[in-house]
Amino acid sequence: MPRRALPTLALALAASLGLSACGAGGGNGDAGGGTADAAKPLTVVADAEPHATLLKQVEEQGLLGDVDIEVTEIAGGVDPNQLVSGGDVDVNYFQHTPYLKNWNSEHSAQLQMVGTVHVEPLGLYSRKVSSLQEVPKGANIAIPADAVNQGRALFLLQEAGLVTLDVQAGDPNLDIAQVTEGNITENAQGITFTKIDRPQLAASLDDPKVHLSVVNGNYALEAGLKPDQDALILDSVANNPYANGIVTRPELVNDPRVVKLTQALQDPKIKQFITDTYAGSVLPAEDGEAAPTGAPTS
Repeated sequence: MPRRALPTLALALAASLGLSACGAGGGNGDAGGGTADAAKPLTVVADAEPHATLLKQVEEQGLLGDVDIEVTEIAGGVDPNQLVSGGDVDVNYFQHTPYLKNWNSEHSAQLQMVGTVHVEPLGLYSRKVSSLQEVPKGANIAIPADAVNQGRALFLLQEAGLVTLDVQAGDPNLDIAQVTEGNITENAQGITFTKIDRPQLAASLDDPKVHLSVVNGNYALEAGLKPDQDALILDSVANNPYANGIVTRPELVNDPRVVKLTQALQDPKIKQFITDTYAGSVLPAEDGEAAPTGAPTS
């Protein structure tokens, strides 16, 4: 079964359509989309690494049965959630539930996480210091610009002992998207922050004005970093709420193709592939992190 990718031009067109459809329909998860034809290939937009690699694996290992998928890697300024919400793509695979919840809230949308697959530990990296003890006074740290991953980064810096926050990561009522620099109560090093879009964080390691960068696992891998070896600290995987998974529109939650793809990505063979291939840089989602098919995200 060949793996087919949508042409670049088609993806650009899809992005345009997705934006207009969401605007016209209020981003409610049904805009412009309707129910896809279950007899057609399932269209998937995904980050390159490890997402697209894992999608290729489920095909090569024959875990999809008679389901065919068309995979396009995320590029440029395309918003994968708008593509799915607008009906231009069936599912996406690039995000964790806190990110999705925040996106749904901001866009009055109802996209759903149907199952989680893997965790990419968030890491603190540097090409200027080799340990946390060497972080200089007044260091500038690059952190993700988006609200959810910014909050996650600040908790990582607290775990590293660089700052103290007035909120608890384990608080079930905490909205991670509301955690900002304003929640810092102690900053003995006088650390300053530069907010950078996630895909550019790894490149910021070469910026002479940036001492350290907090980089998401997938972008670290794409940049040739080895999180389990190169990171000064990685966030904890146990009970980690940031497992990446498959997201779709409400009307496709029980689509047999979506169900099959989710089951394939959660198959023990794929978990073993993740463990063998990424050696701790990417980890299978724990059983407790896997949302049941059709579970709401809010």
